[in-house]
Amino acid sequence: MRNQTRKTLFYPALTLLEMVIGLAMMVVITAMLLPQLKAIYNSWDSQVNASEALQNGRFLIDHLNRTLSRAARITAVSDSATTSGYIEFMDNDANSFRYDVNGTSNYVQFGLLGDLSDLAGPVSQLQFTCYDSNDLDTPITDVDSIRNVKVETTLTNAGALGADTTLSTQAYIRTNCLSHKEITKATPFEYDILRGATPALFQIDSTHYLCAYAGNLDAGSAVVLTVDTGTWDVTNEMPFEYDTTRGATPALSQIDATHFLCAYSGDGSDGWAVVLTVDTGTWNITMETPFEYDTDQADTPALAKIDADHYLCAYSDKFNDGWAVVLTVNTGTWEITKETPFEYDTDQALTPALAKIDDSHYLCAYADKFTDGQAVVLTVNTGTWNITKETPLEYDTANAQNPALQQIDATHYLCAYQGPVLTGWVVVLTVNTGDWSVSKETPFEHDAVTGMGAALAQVDANDYFCAYTGPASVGHAVVMTVDPGTWMISNAATLEFDSTVATTPIIVKIDPEYYICAYTGLGDDGWSVVLKYTTILRP
Repeated sequence: MRNQTRKTLFYPALTLLEMVIGLAMMVVITAMLLPQLKAIYNSWDSQVNASEALQNGRFLIDHLNRTLSRAARITAVSDSATTSGYIEFMDNDANSFRYDVNGTSNYVQFGLLGDLSDLAGPVSQLQFTCYDSNDLDTPITDVDSIRNVKVETTLTNAGALGADTTLSTQAYIRTNCLSHKEITKATPFEYDILRGATPALFQIDSTHYLCAYAGNLDAGSAVVLTVDTGTWDVTNEMPFEYDTTRGATPALSQIDATHFLCAYSGDGSDGWAVVLTVDTGTWNITMETPFEYDTDQADTPALAKIDADHYLCAYSDKFNDGWAVVLTVNTGTWEITKETPFEYDTDQALTPALAKIDDSHYLCAYADKFTDGQAVVLTVNTGTWNITKETPLEYDTANAQNPALQQIDATHYLCAYQGPVLTGWVVVLTVNTGDWSVSKETPFEHDAVTGMGAALAQVDANDYFCAYTGPASVGHAVVMTVDPGTWMISNAATLEFDSTVATTPIIVKIDPEYYICAYTGLGDDGWSVVLKYTTILRP
């Protein structure tokens, strides 16, 4: 018999039945409370996510409204029915931006074209509906007419029971205070259906332009191109063959109103020069006595006028070395003679370009033996016509082929060239007129894909036309703006002026708005077109 203490006597043990009943009651109470707790959690989670979605949405809507309102022009936009839409626009500095939806994260992306980053989201809708200035009921996608942009976006709520947040805004592109610059073209004209390779172009008067080129069977050919300033159509006058054997890569310089000096690579690639005479009554061309200024070889000559009788000619010899010579024209007999030649680069100087600084100094840009970009000032003694060179500058250490030069002011020159992997580059070269050394400003890549065979023409003090061969050998034109304070360069407007083939273009200014461009087209035929550059105020 067990003994019982006072303690156990007054505290009996819990029976199994009582334990089961207690557990059952706890299960029932927990089952009753759990949905309530879950509902409280879902409500809290929904509110948190709704708040986050609303905050993201407000930021996104504010960003869209603020940025689109400052756009200079819309350049591309999705259809108004597209729920995951996009829009592209250009700002006043000609920078192209884009909004769209990241297909992976469903976040709205924003940034410079080709360099987007996530901005806000995730979203299930980003819808752009655009209107013109007169009708706010009919959606349009014509980028030239868009004045009002409506944006509707839905931010998704990650909460289990959360409702998505839909917000909208409208941005109006301001009237007459924002503009964009635009290049358009007239009807192209085929001035030689057989061949028109490597053309050179020079203005005769406001409607007539002398064009020299390598014609059929590489013969040296020339023709006057006539521009109708009413329709901007181009026609040609009677062509003339000034060298029946060979006339490759000609260069032109004007002597007077009816006479033009033409330097070219003739038979055997020798260096030849001839005076071409244009009859301004009939626009027929005749030639004076040709002169062989280099009996070995002279490729891709460039010309710069010194005075009425003397012309600086730079070229590559049979070893691809760089040479320069002064050609003297007797304006009584039109006979050509040469002064003492000068070898300005003993290694290599391909496709030289020349720009006059003053009567005695000339900037020369070329590609050296490593195809790097070199620039040097050539000094001409106007008493003896001897040539010397100043200190060269290697303005591009990677690659700089086929340069073109255009004067900006007395000490600055724009240089466009074909850079690494065929891309299009441009840089401002600065000439120190004290010691004639050359320095460079910040280079600018105007075409990151292809930019070959550039030609330059000045629009005004800040803008410069550049025609070049773009991707797939098609014809491209760009107007670049140079900031005279920093010498930084940016693209102002672009145009694909020939979608088939356009190589070795040359461009000449007609007036501040219109420019004539001659180029080698499909099948090496000779083509020309008038390009127009205008500033468009939004209506």
